[in-house]
Formats: sequence, structure tokens, C-alpha cells
Amino acid sequence: MEDKNLEKSLKRAKSGGTHKLLKTKFLYLENDIYKFELKFSKQCLNPFNSVQGGMITSAIDEITSISVNILTNDEYLPSSTDIHTTFHRPLFEGKIIGTAKIIKLGKQIVSIEGRLFSPNGKLAASGLHTALLVKTSEIDKK
Repeated sequence: MEDKNLEKSLKRAKSGGTHKLLKTKFLYLENDIYKFELKFSKQCLNPFNSVQGGMITSAIDEITSISVNILTNDEYLPSSTDIHTTFHRPLFEGKIIGTAKIIKLGKQIVSIEGRLFSPNGKLAASGLHTALLVKTSEIDKK
């Protein structure tokens, strides 16, 4: 992964609203696993004072999408066809760790696994994200 391509991918990611809301930070890539830090604010909480399930799924979408863009050197972005989330335990306001792993990168479709961990390192949610690959050059024309 070249620094120039990584910078392009992270600049593209920063242009999104979810990135700003979750204060997403790419930490590193190790053994094909992309590691991120995210932060859930009070805006993300439900009446139980835990993070709302849709926000958790948005976080999984965010980190898996950025991972695809990084892997493809900013050549592709995923356009979701399915995201399946399993909730293992609640998450609360504050910083968490997320990981993403590309399961299969085809010519047109990508499958990515995303995981979110509580501050004490316990698995809180996992997801499988399937998407069509869209060329960033087509997106940039719009």
C-alpha cells in the first residue's frame, strides 16, 4: 500500500458525513485486517442509552467501505447490495475499535467482514457486507 494511494483513500473517506459523525480514524493494516477507531456520540444513542442498531450497522458499512477503497488504491468504492449485522452485546457512548477483512474481491462484487469491539476488547457486533464495485472515476465525473 503506497502512502500516496492511502492518502487519496482517506481524503475520499473524510468527505462523507458518516466519517465525520463517527470520527473514523484508520489505524493500520496488518495480516489483511484493517483496523479503525470510531467514536459514538450522544447523537448515536437510543432510549436505553446504548448505541442504536442502525448506527452500529453504519459503522460497519463505513469501515468495510473504506477498506475496499484502500485495497483498490482508490479505484473502486462499494455500492451496498446487502449488509447483515449480528449484535452480540451493547455498545455505549465513546471510542471503540472496528476491524474489516476483505473476504472476496471479484471483478464486480466484493464481500467484506466487519467487526466492532467494546472498549474492553469484547466483540459487540459483526457484519457481512456485500457490494457492487463502482469505479471512482465514474463517481468523480458527477
